Amino acid sequence: MEQARYQEIAYEIAHAVVLGEYHEGDKIHGRSTLAGRFNVSPETIRRAIAILQSEGVVEVKQGSGIVVVSRTEAEKFLKSFDQKNEIQAFMDELKSLMDKRKEIDKQIDTLLQKVSTYADRFITRWNDVQEIEIPQDSAAVGSTLTELKVREKTGATVVGVVRNGVENFSPGADFLLDAGDILLLVLNSEEGRKKIQTLLKKGVKKRL
Repeated sequence: MEQARYQEIAYEIAHAVVLGEYHEGDKIHGRSTLAGRFNVSPETIRRAIAILQSEGVVEVKQGSGIVVVSRTEAEKFLKSFDQKNEIQAFMDELKSLMDKRKEIDKQIDTLLQKVSTYADRFITRWNDVQEIEIPQDSAAVGSTLTELKVREKTGATVVGVVRNGVENFSPGADFLLDAGDILLLVLNSEEGRKKIQTLLKKGVKKRL
């Protein structure tokens, strides 16, 4: 499984924190500067920062920028990243073994299934950042995240809301959603994405 570019950038920034290029409390360059540094789009940087915020490495506050909050969490993040790659390398080795030793397909299939199940859970849970826009006629318009119960109903974590190009990371419980808002989500499965889309489907918001 090819590593997404935004995940690689998140790794590089965390690595810089561990090496001391950035210290706890330091501000990291803005999104536009980082986009130029890594030669990627602002959206790619946005996803990378969302990963680091969800892992507790940095914190993003409106008006304050991107601030490093924990070198320890950066170290944990790097270890998690490396473990993911080790799992993928092990899976590739097993597939190669299957091609060479077809007579033991049954035994290999059993082992591969066990490893694949563990890897899928680990890789899927690991920082799958998605952006979903709230439609104009969504039932979610005018609701707060608390009222929608996004995490309880879908298992997804909303780490930010982009409105008119401005990121609102870690929105409060009373943050009212509007049409055109882009939810920045950490998903744990494709099913979670479908549930989010259902939650944001067309309809009229029920009022007491």
